[in-house]
Amino acid sequence: MSRVSTLRRRRGGGRSAAVGLRSWLTVLVALLLAVAGAGGAALVVSDAHSAEAARLGALASASTDLVLAASDAGAAGGREAQLVSVEEAAAAALALAVGDAERAAVQREAGEARAWVGAQTSLEGGARGEPRPGPGPSAGPVALLTAHQDLVDAVAQETSVLHEREESARSTSLAVVGLVLAGALGLTLLLAARVRRGLVEPLAGVAEVLGDLTAGDHDRRAATDRGPEEVRAVARWVNALADQGDRARAAQERAGRLRRLATEVGRLARDPVAPRESLAEALRVLGEGAGVDRAWVRLADGDPVALHASWSRPGLPPVPEDLGQHAGALGRWLQDAWDAQGQFVADDLQAHVASSESSAGSRDLLERTGARAAVVVPVGAGEAAVGALVVTCHDGPRTWTDEEVALLRSVAADLGRATVVARLLHDSEQLVERLRELDVRKTTFLATVSHELRTPLTSIAGYVELLREGGAGEVSDGVDRMLAVVERNTVRLRVLIEDLLALSNVEDGAPRGVHLPVALGDLVRDVVAQHRGAAGDGGLVLDVEVDLDAELVGALQVHGDAASLRRAVSGLVGNAVKFTPTGGRVSVRAHCEDDHAVVEVVDTGIGIPEAEQGGLFTRFFRATNATALELPGAGLGLAIVRSVVEHHDGRVLISSVLGEGTTARVVLPVPVLSPAG
Repeated sequence: MSRVSTLRRRRGGGRSAAVGLRSWLTVLVALLLAVAGAGGAALVVSDAHSAEAARLGALASASTDLVLAASDAGAAGGREAQLVSVEEAAAAALALAVGDAERAAVQREAGEARAWVGAQTSLEGGARGEPRPGPGPSAGPVALLTAHQDLVDAVAQETSVLHEREESARSTSLAVVGLVLAGALGLTLLLAARVRRGLVEPLAGVAEVLGDLTAGDHDRRAATDRGPEEVRAVARWVNALADQGDRARAAQERAGRLRRLATEVGRLARDPVAPRESLAEALRVLGEGAGVDRAWVRLADGDPVALHASWSRPGLPPVPEDLGQHAGALGRWLQDAWDAQGQFVADDLQAHVASSESSAGSRDLLERTGARAAVVVPVGAGEAAVGALVVTCHDGPRTWTDEEVALLRSVAADLGRATVVARLLHDSEQLVERLRELDVRKTTFLATVSHELRTPLTSIAGYVELLREGGAGEVSDGVDRMLAVVERNTVRLRVLIEDLLALSNVEDGAPRGVHLPVALGDLVRDVVAQHRGAAGDGGLVLDVEVDLDAELVGALQVHGDAASLRRAVSGLVGNAVKFTPTGGRVSVRAHCEDDHAVVEVVDTGIGIPEAEQGGLFTRFFRATNATALELPGAGLGLAIVRSVVEHHDGRVLISSVLGEGTTARVVLPVPVLSPAG
């Protein structure tokens, strides 16, 4: 139904403002028309009076012309012409006369004029001896002037009466106009007062309510019993909008509460520490927050990390453990619902079961729980549905809102993620356990290898040395060369075993617990001194440079395990000596950069191919050019160096150019010294 029909249907309590205003405006227009009519009548009367006054003036003037025509001045053209002039003047005056009195006066004056002209003519004829009829007994100028004066007096009297009438009509007209204008003004004032009282004040009240609503006073409502029907309709619409705003805010608050509830339930459901206990608490929070009677979840039957939990309102029996197992198609329905991102929502479960759309699962749910309303949401992990989240109400049917269904879908998604996390944790725990077992086996194996290989290697090395020194008799040069090969390979095996044991110790975290001061300057000098003999045998220049200023202020003193750091620096210097051909140079420097101590080993050796530099720190890695030159080594040196340095919170940087040399940098943090230190 349209708003207009609704407004018309609500009318009856107040009169329409349009109808009232039309009535007032009709009266006001009538008064204004009366003013216009009075003014027009006054103008008409004034025009009539002016015309009458002009006629009387013309009549008086014509009377004067008649007297002049009958006087001596009119006889200049002869008596005959004078008599014609008198007749013309008399005719003109008679034409202007209105009424019997005026005509009689004009005729009297015209008769006296004729008599006077006739008397004058007789006198002139007697003088010439011509017989003429004599004038009448009253012929003479006095009679003519008297008749003229009587006519003028009559005209003056009529003019005076006319002026009096005109003044009276003007006064009456002004009085009528004044009264009508006063009435119109009074009506306008009354209309303004009525508009203010009946329209402006109610609208001001509505505007005030709108201002309060805008300012946040959402309880204010406009009065619907004031003013005309249009204002009341506006007030009703304002109240309707305010009510709609209240409903929108309530819905927003409800949505916010559901979002917070979803966040809290999701946080509990994803707790990896105690998943089953957290899931039970999550269902309690969900049930109480959503206002349902029961909530339960069953996930991943037969899975070692299966999650099962339920919550029921106090007074309700617990959920049957085998609920849903009697519905053979439930698993297929859950998978289809998970694939279609759907769910089962029943506002009235009894009505649904009674309909043709019911399923074995919904019938089982009704028969075994007595629920009146229910929502079932599939829980999935990846592409498979692994269970279901179910909430029910038992007091009667319930209309589930979209927000509530979205909340349950969010919780189901969190449960799916919790299942994935639980599986990952279970798998990671098993993997960690296996790695620990392998680590123990590795340690045992290395200890066994170390013991079982070191003993015979020591014996072999001792007998080789004894043989080369002639303990069993003189040794020929050829035999001595063979014994030298045996001795060299014995040393290589011993170094390999020591590298394996060192790498194992470093990876086991042996240096982590050691935090003793280590002077890098002295350590570098000792390492260089250790390798100086090998450098001399290889025809190399080996020099060392330590920043004495930094060493003096303690900037080259780090905390850590001296033996491990010595092995790392020695490994870098040994590699530089080994891979630098005769005539080359190896430089070892120790200095400070910002708040770090830096040990730098620079050589002019064979370098490393750029394509192979990414695998430098891989165990048993050897560059192709080193392998081609048959240089000894197991490829564990740089792996040991990086492990040692990283255990000291440092880093190793290698830069190399094939055929030009290699630069290795060890950067270690320097502890901050206190002012007293």
